[in-house]
Amino acid sequence: MQNWDIALEELNRLKEIINSKSFSSPLNQVQSRIWLMHWSLFIFFNHDNGRTQIIDLFNQDKEEVDELCRTLEEKEDSSCTASDQFSCITI
Repeated sequence: MQNWDIALEELNRLKEIINSKSFSSPLNQVQSRIWLMHWSLFIFFNHDNGRTQIIDLFNQDKEEVDELCRTLEEKEDSSCTASDQFSCITI
């Protein structure tokens, strides 16, 4: 329908749901946020104000993604199995 204002409102509503929902693990929440970032590209690149708003969205989640990457890197350096690494990020 190419109504980018409504699409952006729905995207923000979905973001609020992801942020407020109780996930089974922190990894699931991060994955949901990453998928939201991925699918938001289509909206942001077509919305008049999208390029500014995409920076805001990506900066909000940057710290959490950075922390996840640091945790995985730390576990990668040690002799942990893949399931040990997964357990570390889901605690």
